Amino acid sequence: MIAFLYAVGLYYRDKRIKENKSWLPYLLSALRFASVLGILFLLLTPLIRHLVTEQLNPSIVIVSDQSGSIYSDDQLDSSSYKSSVDLLRTELGDEYEIQDIVFGANMAFNKEDSIDGSSSNLSAPLEYVSETFEDQNLGAVVLFSDGLFNEGKNPLYADIALSAPLYTVALGDTTIQTDLLIKNALHNRIVYLNDRMVIEADIQAYNSGGAKSNLVLYKVKGSRRTELGRVDVNIDSDNYFNTYSFEIDADEAGNIKYQLALRTINNEISTQNNYRNIYIDVLDARQNVILLARAPHPDIKALKSIIERNKNYNVEVGMIDSWAENIQNFDIVVLHDLPAVGKDASRILDAIQNEKIPCIYILGANTSLTELEDAQSVFTVSGSQPNLNNVTPVVNPDFNLFTLSDNLKSRVKNFVPLKSKFGNYAPLANSEVLLYQKIGNVETGYPLIAFSDQNDHKQAVITGEGIWRWRLIEYAENQNDDITSELISKSLQYVSIKEDKRPFRAFSNKRQYKENEDIVFDAQLYNASFEPVNTPEANITVRDSDGNAYEFTFAKTNDYYTLDAGRFSEGQYTFVARTNYNGQAYTSSGQFNVETIVLEQYDLTAKHDVLTALSQKHNGSLFYLDQVESLVDSIQARSDIKPIVFQKVETERLLNLKWLLMIFIALLALEWFLRRYFGGY
Repeated sequence: MIAFLYAVGLYYRDKRIKENKSWLPYLLSALRFASVLGILFLLLTPLIRHLVTEQLNPSIVIVSDQSGSIYSDDQLDSSSYKSSVDLLRTELGDEYEIQDIVFGANMAFNKEDSIDGSSSNLSAPLEYVSETFEDQNLGAVVLFSDGLFNEGKNPLYADIALSAPLYTVALGDTTIQTDLLIKNALHNRIVYLNDRMVIEADIQAYNSGGAKSNLVLYKVKGSRRTELGRVDVNIDSDNYFNTYSFEIDADEAGNIKYQLALRTINNEISTQNNYRNIYIDVLDARQNVILLARAPHPDIKALKSIIERNKNYNVEVGMIDSWAENIQNFDIVVLHDLPAVGKDASRILDAIQNEKIPCIYILGANTSLTELEDAQSVFTVSGSQPNLNNVTPVVNPDFNLFTLSDNLKSRVKNFVPLKSKFGNYAPLANSEVLLYQKIGNVETGYPLIAFSDQNDHKQAVITGEGIWRWRLIEYAENQNDDITSELISKSLQYVSIKEDKRPFRAFSNKRQYKENEDIVFDAQLYNASFEPVNTPEANITVRDSDGNAYEFTFAKTNDYYTLDAGRFSEGQYTFVARTNYNGQAYTSSGQFNVETIVLEQYDLTAKHDVLTALSQKHNGSLFYLDQVESLVDSIQARSDIKPIVFQKVETERLLNLKWLLMIFIALLALEWFLRRYFGGY
């Protein structure tokens, strides 16, 4: 109605047009009506629905093996391999959607991308295809491989459910070549100084019956190798396997490099697999413990026997009258019946407090409670008398500094009493009580064993003597002293653990890397309130065993530092991180190792039987590199590999149709032309 009234009103009174042509006002009104009507109609935002027909061609996924074993085979022409893949892509590209996956240790999705060929994970790309193309129009999967894999799962038993046939193109040579290799090296990555350790080597030989070799273990320091052991390897069959072991002493602390070496034999296809470098952290984690007593006592023998079972402790016993060593030489101090009346231990007590040496005080009949109260921060005592009480232990159910076995909790209450000096004992606010005293039938709040950690100084107090009786009764009843040993060992372990309070710390994510892994460092800086900050710059220097230095700068992330330093070649490395905060320089150091990967050299005989089994399992077949055209024909001949045609309804605004705009412009232009032509302007 608006368009009609507007068009009629515009031309109804125009006498110039009427005088010229009587029909012209009607035509011009019609043109104006149509254009204005269309524009006003579009302001209502009308929608249009229509059917769209689309065709989805089947996808052909080409999976190409780029691992080291492929190019180690002298029989394989790499240019022929590449041209065969290109031929397959060209022949099928018009009818199918081609997807490329290349793999080695990892996967890439472009055949031109570089790939890490240090190992072969055959199951990973097939699992990826199974998951990614589960609900798509997958026509076929074509796998170019030699059938060798040394990482991931066995592809025959992996969780692979393909909705299309799997064709395999066999690469490599199935001829068994002469080869002698170290298949595996087995060892602990961490051992303790002066322990005995075993290094085992699995030796494999192919097509080498009658050959003789020897296996040598070396310790490597820089360019110098020291022989630690040698065994003869007599190969008595063409498919030989045996395990050899070396038992050696961990006689040097640090990150120690060892090398296993096999003497080569004639006509070996590869000698890279005759050597294996291994790295073992030999830790000198031993702590020196001094048992210092007022006088000889059965408790000393019992404590020494329990503590010495842990190889991490070196135990020394001393009497206060004759002991003149420096207390700072010891990591843990156990004072029995000290400080005592008439025995001056002030020098030792002062050193313990000043150096914050972890200490366990064991009270005895002659302990000076006044001096002891000043020396420790675990408990206070009042109303003390020289009399002794018989006290039995009661477990504190709220104790949580470390866990106790159920056996200890249930049986310790039946232990024979300890002898404790009479007094009113009260734990300090920062103390944690493990055992309370039970005097007669009364359970008191007096601590029997309690701990404190004040100002980074850990201490423990046992307020009674006679631990040797606990151990003796246990042996009589159970032929062991497990409960007594647990109490002493865990108490000693708690006071000996030192928390890391360094303001600046830097560390690598792992101690052992493979040469195909990126080396990642993290660093943390703390202010005086022990809050993490990363305001200043932080740098790190990495050095190899030859002294070559590599400089990096940390990136700042949130409130810490991080660095991806990339990959390093095989060897031993140390690092020192540095920063400067509030005028104070801080450093943090560490070490890591990079191991050579020779997985692709372990077995160079192609496994076409694996490829055949894979194809049969997934409704495909095996082809060879010179049969790619036959493979193309086989795929094109399959009636179940076809495009999917589907229709969908699409709704869109008429405003999106540009041709409507052209119509309106044409109507208005025609109207303007007629008015101009017949003298309307």
